[in-house]
Amino acid sequence: MPTIAQLKQQVDRIWVASFQTDLADTLASHLRRHALAGVKAALETALVEELEAHRQPYRQQYLPVQLQRSGTYARCVLTTHGFIPDLHVPKLRGGNRERTWQVLTRYQLSMPLLLDQALYLYTLGLSIRDLQEALYVLFGHVLSREAVNRVTRAAQSPMDTWRTRRITDTPPVLIVDGVWGQVLMPTGATWFDQSGHERREMRGQDQVILTVMGVWEDGRHQIIHYQLATAEDTAAWSDLLAALIGRGLDAAAVQICARDL
Repeated sequence: MPTIAQLKQQVDRIWVASFQTDLADTLASHLRRHALAGVKAALETALVEELEAHRQPYRQQYLPVQLQRSGTYARCVLTTHGFIPDLHVPKLRGGNRERTWQVLTRYQLSMPLLLDQALYLYTLGLSIRDLQEALYVLFGHVLSREAVNRVTRAAQSPMDTWRTRRITDTPPVLIVDGVWGQVLMPTGATWFDQSGHERREMRGQDQVILTVMGVWEDGRHQIIHYQLATAEDTAAWSDLLAALIGRGLDAAAVQICARDL
């Protein structure tokens, strides 16, 4: 069993050699990856919904062969969070080359930042209603409200899966810190857009993202949890640690918890 002094030396060595005190950069990269997964899920589901809307009028009669589904093909999409090399676009048995996807047209030419930003903010913990509203603004002229709701759930899924997954390998070292930044939050006020739809006003507010990085003896390190808070106080950190234990963190297996002061 290593002594406290030996553990401290190990943490200092790992911190300098592996992290270089870049917890904020690691968190930002982590959030972008999650947002990118949400963008991919949203676009793929929206494309399926658009295709099904196109096929719907023919369902009352015999579906022509050219409108029958025939797998998917991969398409490259550049987002503000990174590159998607394999967006799965649904195929029909005929007419694929002539087809213009309204979903992709609106995303690529009109408002890519809206979807990308909405998914990024959702990774930080904003409400599902905010995400749903952003997706409705983007896809509402193409898809029905019910279809937009399904797209919302698809985009929500990969991020919620990570947030709630069980921690089965408790790291012996936890490095914790609060990363401050401006986060768009609803103010309570509303406004009407050019289409006459009522929208909630969003404004940047100073928020702290309480972040926990796990470090293992073999040098592995990764973000294992984060959550928004209004302050770095005892109550906020207690809530975060309770969430970690609720996900399966074995408190007895943690040998040291470090943070910069």
